[in-house]
Amino acid sequence: MARHGSVGVALIVFSLILSSRAFPDLAYELINTYPHQPALFTQGLELYQGKLYESSGLYGHSKIIARNFPPAANGSIRGSALPDTVFAEGITQYRGKLYMLTWRTGRGLIIDPQHFKLLGVFPYEGEGWGLCASIVKGRADHFVMSNGSSELQWLAADTMTLINTLTVTENNSPVTKLNELECVGDYVIANQWHSNYLFIIDGRDGKVLSKLDLSELVDAANKTSPLAPEAVLNGVAYDARDNSWLVTGKLWPNIFRIRFELPALPAHLAN
Repeated sequence: MARHGSVGVALIVFSLILSSRAFPDLAYELINTYPHQPALFTQGLELYQGKLYESSGLYGHSKIIARNFPPAANGSIRGSALPDTVFAEGITQYRGKLYMLTWRTGRGLIIDPQHFKLLGVFPYEGEGWGLCASIVKGRADHFVMSNGSSELQWLAADTMTLINTLTVTENNSPVTKLNELECVGDYVIANQWHSNYLFIIDGRDGKVLSKLDLSELVDAANKTSPLAPEAVLNGVAYDARDNSWLVTGKLWPNIFRIRFELPALPAHLAN
C-alpha cells in the first residue's frame, strides 16, 4: 500500500509541475504596416463597419477619431475633441454605439459613432483603462473592463452594473497593469502597460493561455521615429474579415497587422 501511495503522490507532484510550467510565446506573422498619427496617445482601438475608431488620452488633448481602414491615400479622418477635464481611455462598440471609459472620473461615455454626439453616461467603480464587449451565444452580453490592476470587472451590458470580478493569473501569479482589451468569444486579449506582451486570457477563469512577445514591432516603430518613454505598446483590434489583428502604441508612427492562432480553450471548461 505504501508503494502505491508513494506513486500516487509522485504523480500528483509531477502533474502540478506540468501545470505550472511556463508556456512558449505564441508565434505571429506580420501581414502589413500602415501609417499612424504619432501625436495620438492611443488608449483604445476598435474596428467597426470598415472604420477604425481610436481614443487618444491626456488631459486637454483627449479625442476620439475614425477613419476608413485599411486607409486610402486620400482618406479623411473624422472625430471630436473631448473636454479638457476628460482623460479618454479604452473604447468598444456594442449594438451600434461606442462605449468609452475615462480615467479617474468613474464615468463612461456612450457616443454615436457616426456624428460623435454624446448619447449617454454610465458610472463604474475605480479607474477606467480598457474595455471590450463580450458576446457569446447562449449567454447574457457583458462588458469586460480593466483598471490597471490584475483584476477584470464584468459589467452587465443592459445596465452597466458590476456583476463579477476576476483576477488574471499566469502560472498562478497575478498579472498586473492590464490595459487595453479586445474580446473575441471566450477570449480576452490584453495589453499590459509598459510591457511588450499581448496576453491571451481565458475569460471564464482569468488564466493566461499564452502571450505574444511584440518586441520586434516595438523596435520597428522605434526605427521609424524614436519613441518617447511613454510611447508604449497599447491598442489591439480584431479584424474578423480575415482573422487578423491590428496593434499599435501610444505616440507610434505605425499600425501593424498581424495574424496568430488563438490557443485552444481547456476542455474541462468548454461549453
